[in-house]
Order: sequence, then structure tokens, then C-alpha cells
Amino acid sequence: MKKRTVLFGSLVLGLVLTMGLHAEDTKIVGYLLGSAPSGTQDVVDALNTKLKGDLGVKLELNYIGWNEVNSKYPLILAAGEGVDWVYAAAWNNYSTQAVRGAYKELTPEMIQKYMPRHWKATPPEAWDQAKVNGKVYMVPTATPDRKIPVAVIRGDLRKKYGLAPITNVKDLEPYLAAVKKNNPDIIPINLGNGYDIGQPFFAILNNSVPPIYTALIGSVYGNYEDKKHSTVNLLEEPYRTSFRNTALTLQSWYKKGYINKAPFANTVLSKQSFAQGKSAVGFGNSQDIQEVLAKAAADGFDPEIIPILSSTGHSPADSHIGNGVAIAANSRNWEKTLQMLDLIMEEPTYDLLTYFGIQGKNYVLTADGKLTLPKGLAPDQNSYPPDAAGFWFTNKDLFPPQASWTNQYLDLKKRMKDILVVNTFIDFSFTPDKVKNEIASITNVMSQYSDPISIGAVSDVDKAIGTLAAKLKAAGQDKVVTEVKTQLAAFYK
Repeated sequence: MKKRTVLFGSLVLGLVLTMGLHAEDTKIVGYLLGSAPSGTQDVVDALNTKLKGDLGVKLELNYIGWNEVNSKYPLILAAGEGVDWVYAAAWNNYSTQAVRGAYKELTPEMIQKYMPRHWKATPPEAWDQAKVNGKVYMVPTATPDRKIPVAVIRGDLRKKYGLAPITNVKDLEPYLAAVKKNNPDIIPINLGNGYDIGQPFFAILNNSVPPIYTALIGSVYGNYEDKKHSTVNLLEEPYRTSFRNTALTLQSWYKKGYINKAPFANTVLSKQSFAQGKSAVGFGNSQDIQEVLAKAAADGFDPEIIPILSSTGHSPADSHIGNGVAIAANSRNWEKTLQMLDLIMEEPTYDLLTYFGIQGKNYVLTADGKLTLPKGLAPDQNSYPPDAAGFWFTNKDLFPPQASWTNQYLDLKKRMKDILVVNTFIDFSFTPDKVKNEIASITNVMSQYSDPISIGAVSDVDKAIGTLAAKLKAAGQDKVVTEVKTQLAAFYK
């Protein structure tokens, strides 16, 4: 009997070894940005149940907080172990990390073999946009975000104080003054760190400078509507005067108490404070503000949307590399990771699960196919709010419409086709090899000297602007700008 038992055990062990992956699921480790909603683990558990049956893998999901993106993100990739994929985006130094060798190169053959759904759904220009020095290091989203930056205000308070409708952030002062005077429990603009810093500043500045979006370097931007790819230095005339006037406006708001005194230490974003009734203004975009609108409307706040547009009335359309995923250079499970991402990004049941949560718990579908909350669940009680978990790279064309969309929001969505314009810099990716040290210095200068100006926390605006300009020059901004222009000329020749 013992011999038969040993023999039987050996056969079982042999079968297990032969079956390989089915003996123990392959662990795939990924990183998203932000913070995990409270219901994330339940969603990951449900996701892993599906992944176990379909691929024999198990996802371990981690988050890098907004306040540590610049420090922790590169460290995780530099360590090279224990990570298979990370969220990647042009605005999150994608090209810089690619040049550093942090990401695995992805060929068309690899994508076609391991991500056939995504290859079919993604247009050729997306892969062109993802190229750095002619090579692809990112799986770009198939559906760029169709969104614009917005501010939201309390329509109920505006009407209560007898104020006219507000369509531009530059016209907020009467509203801010009324809130400050009559609602001591509300901070007019309660900024958080990270995204919020600079939002009101650039919303006002945009009215008097050419269309600008993301800085090329320091105080230098590209005019995204200019087909000749001209640059705009905000600290040089004719734009320095507009920069100064905007800084004076923010300084005035800060001194009057319209802006909170310690936004750099505040981990609660303005849109979240707005939804909680603690801020009279919230900043976000027309996509991530949906949850806030629903919560505010449910609490009787009557939220009103103020689009933040350029001086031409436009906003740049996102590129396909505005959201994406990169495979860590040293991933040992890159094939399975790509297969998993193919499901998450393009298979409808996976797509809805990762973006909206568990059906019946976090959302339900109405009889006419609209997505809404389960009966009795308030927006602020939803443990997995839409757009909050960081899976921004999934295929949004697969999403059903939401029952909570207000008439104002639907009107804005209809206007989007006229507001969004092609960003003429959309496919340009700067290679920083020759100016790495200067870029590091400029980044530190902007954080130390520009951010305080943008929130109004300086005693002497002219002195602060002069110091910023001098520090940028000393850090080598002119050298970097020359290199940027050289690469622009070569790329668009």
C-alpha cells in the first residue's frame, strides 16, 4: 500500500509540475496613481476570480499617491524587481522614463500576439504618439479622454446672493467675497496639493495669452494651436504683464482669505472639499467631476460648471498617450501581463468592473441601459466611485451613459466637439538626454519659486517674479529651450 501511495503521489506531483501555471497562479504586480477607494480590494478580488479562470493569474494592485509621484514612481522602476506594469502617461514623464530604460520596448508583433483586442481597437496614430526615439514603450489607450478642465461653483449660493451667472473663473471675485462674508464655515477656494496648485492661476491667465497647455520646460509653453509650433515664455513680454496681473489677482484673493493658507499640506482636493460642502469652488475636468456633481446635486448644492478655456475658446484634445500602461523593463511575466491588460482594457465585463466596480453593489443598469447607483446608495457612500480608482486607460467607448448626468453636463458634452481642437504638439516627445541636469534644477526651481506665486502666497509679486526668472536662467532654462526648439525643428521638418 505504501508503494502504491508513493507512486500515486509521484504521479500527482508530476501532473502538477506539468500543468505549471494551474498549480499556482502567476502573480502580476501593478501600480496605479492616486489612492485606492475603500472598495478596491473587493473589486480586485472579483477581478482575480475572473483572471484565475481566464488566464491563471492573480493581480496584486498598488498605488502611488499624488504627493509622491515624482519621488516614488521612478524609485519603483529603478529598483527593477517586484513590478510588472505601471500606469504611464505623457504628462507623467513617460519619455524621460523610457529613455532611462525603465520600460520594456513593445513591438507590433508582441501587441498583436498578446493583446489582439487592443490592437484591433487602437488606431495607428496612437502607436506613433507612443514612440520615443522610434520605439514604443507604452500601451496607449484606445480612447483618449474627451474632457476639458472645469471649475464648479455652488449655484444655490450664487442665486441666494443675487449674483449673475458666472462663465469665467476671472469673474469669480464677487462670488468669493459673498461666500467669505456670509458662510464662515466654507472656504471660498480650498485648494489641495498636487493637481489643484496653479488651477485658478492658469484659468485666469488663459484669457490673455496664446493657447497653452503643458509646459515644455519651466515657464516656456507651446502654442498648441500654432501649426508652426511657436513657443510662449510667460516671463518675457508681451506675456509677462499678463503673468504679473494674474499673480496680483491671486495675491489679492489670498490676502482676503478666499484661498486656504496651507494648500501644499492639504491632501483633500478642492473638488472633494466642494462635494463635502467645505469649498465654494472645485477644480477638475469634465470627466472626473461627474461624481462630484452627483454628490453635490444630491445634497442640494445646485452645482454649476464653468469651462476653463483658452483665449480662443478652445481646449486641446488629449492624445492617446494621455493615459496608458508601461511594462517594467525587468518584468518576468510580461506576456501574461499584456494578456491581462488586453482583457482589462477591451473586454466589456472587465472594463466595467475595473472602472465602475461590482454590478449590484457599486452600480446598476436601468431598464434603458443607463448606469446609476443602486437604490439607497448615496454618491459619497459608494465604495468604488467611477473614475476614482485610476484605471483611466480602459476603453471608454464601452461605457454606458450615466443616469446622473445633468442637463448642464449634457449640454457641455454636446459642445465638446467645438471646444476640443488638435494639439499641434501632440505627437512630439522631447528627449532629455543632453539636458538632464538642467531639467532637474528647473523642476526644483518651479516647485520652490513658481508654486507660491500661483496660489498668491507672496508678499511682493514683482520681486517674486524677478527671483523666479533669475533662478530659471541660472538653472539653465535657456539651454533647455534651445534644445527643445532644435528637436521641434528636426521633428516637424
